Amino acid sequence: MLKRLILPLLLLSVVTVSAYAQQGPPAGGWRGGEGGGLGNGRGVGGTVTAISGSTITVKTEDGDTYQILTSANSHIMKRVDRQPEPVKVADIHVGDAVMAGGEIDAKAKTLGAVFLMVLTPEQAAQARKMREDFGKTWTAGEVTAIKDLDITIKRRDGVSQTVSVDENTSFKKRQDSITLADIQVGDMLRATGALKGSSFLAVTVNVGRVGGPGGPGQEGRGPGQAPGASPPVTPQ
Repeated sequence: MLKRLILPLLLLSVVTVSAYAQQGPPAGGWRGGEGGGLGNGRGVGGTVTAISGSTITVKTEDGDTYQILTSANSHIMKRVDRQPEPVKVADIHVGDAVMAGGEIDAKAKTLGAVFLMVLTPEQAAQARKMREDFGKTWTAGEVTAIKDLDITIKRRDGVSQTVSVDENTSFKKRQDSITLADIQVGDMLRATGALKGSSFLAVTVNVGRVGGPGGPGQEGRGPGQAPGASPPVTPQ
């Protein structure tokens, strides 16, 4: 049962990867560290550079090196014949793209892995694209202010962004249609759309637990997670 609950989060890492019940670039945007990772912001993603026993060394795209510490309690997955399957550390190789979530020590650059997913090249490319598109074609964060047709959010990367809406914007909360008036300060929000000047003009706005740049009804779900799957379960 635990593996079935964790699976949607692993697939989200696909990366994904926002991550879960909160909002940041997928898998720390391949950076690692607090505030930009999976689930509650505790995630590291990158390329395996070394493996020693149960410790996996990963280099992120930003050039940081993290030690991913696995144990018998770590859930390690890899897609086999298009389906995620449990694997062992021995099945991971230098050069693989991986994503892990768990308790992170940003100063020591270590992560005690609750789960780890070995990504396919396609998933890794998708994760990179999600990072590149964050704040441009999709954005997410906590609502800090609402004024007229502008919603200010604080993203998981600490950046404040203005999300503007108009008569063409679709509003959802989980599966239900809502209006701008139903959104409150403190809500978690995900929006898809495009930059227009200094603002982000939203085509869709989804309120609730949010993750990757999915459409309405996809909160907490990123590319690669099947429709109708359970929302990601993030260890607290």
